[in-house]
Amino acid sequence: MEFSEIVKLECCEADFSANNKTDALHNIGKLLKRCREFRNIEEDIIFNALKERENMGSTGFSRGIAIPHCQLEGIDHFIIALAICKKGIYFDSLDKKKSKIFITIVGPKGDRNTHLKLLAQVSQILKEPGVADEMLHSTTKIGLYEEFLRNTNDIETITKKGKEVLMMLTVKEESIMQDITEVFVEYGIQNSIILETHSMENLLSNTPLFMGFFNFTSETNALTKIILVKLTKDHINALIKGLEDVFGDLDTYSALSIIVLDIFFSKGIM
Repeated sequence: MEFSEIVKLECCEADFSANNKTDALHNIGKLLKRCREFRNIEEDIIFNALKERENMGSTGFSRGIAIPHCQLEGIDHFIIALAICKKGIYFDSLDKKKSKIFITIVGPKGDRNTHLKLLAQVSQILKEPGVADEMLHSTTKIGLYEEFLRNTNDIETITKKGKEVLMMLTVKEESIMQDITEVFVEYGIQNSIILETHSMENLLSNTPLFMGFFNFTSETNALTKIILVKLTKDHINALIKGLEDVFGDLDTYSALSIIVLDIFFSKGIM
């Protein structure tokens, strides 16, 4: 599994809060429960595993960074959660200062080598100049997710951070519109335009020359919806991943397709 698949967008939080270290570990457990991998694992089990590791020695380091981690029975894959607490939490850090960046790694029991490699990779990412500061300035979980993954080697990052693009989603089944809307709301996408269109086959079916070749009388999906969304390039990966978490690989899913276009010129509010 690639590193970019281990970091879960649903387990990212740009406005994390806790009153103390114990409270923070409890809330990290709640954050991890958002991932389907933990659907059969109680929050207290996650908390106790994290707490047991902390009792061996604090995972709070310097520069406001903490990397809580543990191993659990009952999961098959590693999961990484990201959380930013701007006011900071005393987490028994090495420099005695508050921790503001929390990168939590949870993996299956027995895979010690992968666990160590992930710890090393996370540590290396956070040492890159500017990464910690950019993460601290993230205001949404998408921004936090993208800022962290931008500095990994196995994800195709988008250049020219912040440049706007137009994402065009072609929806061929009305029944999935609700799911798409929920993904948009979850990831902070509030402004979009929805167009109703017909396919070329639909137009040809009404042309006398081609009548008889195309019959839409029993076709329920003749009407296609086009959703236009203007967003920044650094949000593309996260939004597509969020949609694929719901619908699966879009290369094999026929009811939804996505095209992303560079915007040459834009003025006004979409």
